[in-house]
Amino acid sequence: MSFADPASAKTALRMFVRTQRKLLAIEQPDADRRVAEVGRAPLAARFPDPAGKVAAVYQGWGSEISPLILADALVGQGWTLALPSVEGEAGAMVFRRWDRAAPLDRDDIGMRAPARDAEILQPDLVVVPLLAFDRQGRRLGQGGGYYDRALEGLKGRGETFVLGLAYAGQETANLPHEPHDQALDAILTEKEYIAVTD
Repeated sequence: MSFADPASAKTALRMFVRTQRKLLAIEQPDADRRVAEVGRAPLAARFPDPAGKVAAVYQGWGSEISPLILADALVGQGWTLALPSVEGEAGAMVFRRWDRAAPLDRDDIGMRAPARDAEILQPDLVVVPLLAFDRQGRRLGQGGGYYDRALEGLKGRGETFVLGLAYAGQETANLPHEPHDQALDAILTEKEYIAVTD
């Protein structure tokens, strides 16, 4: 596959890696537990005093690895949780406080999200799903650009650490990328924690 045209290459690659991720999910039904175990020590080293910090996770959909076991571990360390919510005609993604006991609504693109009266928070850590990644911190998402736009805004307002959650089998060398793509700071798989930035 030629990566001369990154946008076209991404579209073609998405078709392949969606199928690949479904197979990985079937083969590794305990991946959510394993990523939480693998991530415990490096995240504790990166955030030695997490009390009062905000971790934005997501509601796993389809074959995405669920971050909920990891989220429970973060709460136990003192983190506050948030979930993404895509809102308004411009499709802006914000991160709203997530009370695990409260029922979830649907945002403007149908994702499960906190109610619109939940507080909007500035995350210190954003855990993102993906279709493919490489060791340079590039991420292939679903193509909507919601995370890229949100992360660009977050990084413009302060330090936000971006962690991609993936099966090890989603690694793809030399992913096509475009100027608007936001890089990952690290990738967490069921096998290893891959640090991209210090």
